[in-house]
Amino acid sequence: MKNISKAILNPYKMMILLFIMLGSLLFGQSLPHNLSEDEKKRLYEIGINRTITDPPDSIIYAPAEFDTVAGILFAWEAYSTLLTDLIKEVAEDDTAWVVVDNSTEQNSVYSTLTNANVNMDHVVFEVVPTNSVWIRDYGPWWIYEPGDRRGIIDLTYNRPRPQDDSFPELFAESFGVNYYGLDLVEAGGNMLLDGKGAVIVSDVIFDASQGFDPNLTEDQLSQYFLDYYGVHKVIIAPHLINDGTGHIDMFVKIINDSTIIVGEYENQSAGYPGNYDLCNQVANQLTNETNGDGRPFNVIRMPMPPYSNGITYTYVNSLIVNNKVLVPIYGFTDSFANDTDVLTQYEEIIPGSEAIGFDCNQIIPANGAIHCIAMKVPAMKEMISCGNNIGDVNLDQRINIFDILRLIDIVMGLVESELCSIEAGDLNTDNQITIIDVIELVYLVMDL
Repeated sequence: MKNISKAILNPYKMMILLFIMLGSLLFGQSLPHNLSEDEKKRLYEIGINRTITDPPDSIIYAPAEFDTVAGILFAWEAYSTLLTDLIKEVAEDDTAWVVVDNSTEQNSVYSTLTNANVNMDHVVFEVVPTNSVWIRDYGPWWIYEPGDRRGIIDLTYNRPRPQDDSFPELFAESFGVNYYGLDLVEAGGNMLLDGKGAVIVSDVIFDASQGFDPNLTEDQLSQYFLDYYGVHKVIIAPHLINDGTGHIDMFVKIINDSTIIVGEYENQSAGYPGNYDLCNQVANQLTNETNGDGRPFNVIRMPMPPYSNGITYTYVNSLIVNNKVLVPIYGFTDSFANDTDVLTQYEEIIPGSEAIGFDCNQIIPANGAIHCIAMKVPAMKEMISCGNNIGDVNLDQRINIFDILRLIDIVMGLVESELCSIEAGDLNTDNQITIIDVIELVYLVMDL
């Protein structure tokens, strides 16, 4: 049984909370991605009525940005045209979970999606009130637990938006999975997992003016990620200047466990002052970094459209949905930032994928794009095809001493490993990774 503690609100705070919730129902669609001027005055409300739990007893794997998904979560709070297009694309092959505030809204959205010829057999409605459309930042993060179970990790959202902040707990209850709440103020758009035990965040996480905890230390941050995600390496990069949120996903994207996209401006004048150099700095930083397994990252540069009229445009804020990449486009056709060229680049970077562009001119002034309004729901383990890879624990398509060393690390709890590595390491097929599997792998290597 987990030790769970809930904040106890006095009557005054409860009145404040009810007022906020009522206001959210009336005005939720207008909430920006960044802090509103009113919210800047109410930072003390962040984390009100949070549920905090002990961390999971055991974590098999924290899914990465690029891992197989069962579908995508969307919150129907704004940008209905874009959401309709995205839901239609996702629902072609996978499940689109659509979060609505009430049954009346559900009926309205159902009609909208039906009229757009969405495959409604692949649409699931969740009736849970939310404050805003930015579900990447407040939505549920996932882990795989023993027994092929999925669990939900819930960050404290760095906005005074109580319905958003409470959504993961309510969704976990509805979804029937374990819930783990941690006392870390963070936004989901500011963390990228590589599936090998590393996470990339921007240094905005230490900025109190953005609603984050001013007392947070790097050591505390590392411990949170280790305890709740099984992540043993935290990479902190500087954030873009004047982009509204400072989130890492506006200009950095993990494509696979060792490949990263970093945005690039054509010249000094193309980006907001300082961002040309900053993007190059982050690219150099990550080039000299390694993933959670200790392998160097391969950094690929992707054009950033010119900063214009106070707007930071980005192609990097995309969404990988199995064999598709949903990419924000804006109608740019110049030689450097070209919508068509970027779609081609994505398909070259991710072989076998289809890159599909979506007009994001309406949403980008609010400091976000596709990745910001979508949250993954990972596939169940049985939906993930690992192939016949018994013994190939490090997944390099060879079976040798390095697989033995990797398996020993897993047995000793020194590393968290992805599901296919665990499947490959279960040589005696007892659904456990033990020293017996190590011995079996030694025999296998010796026989090769």
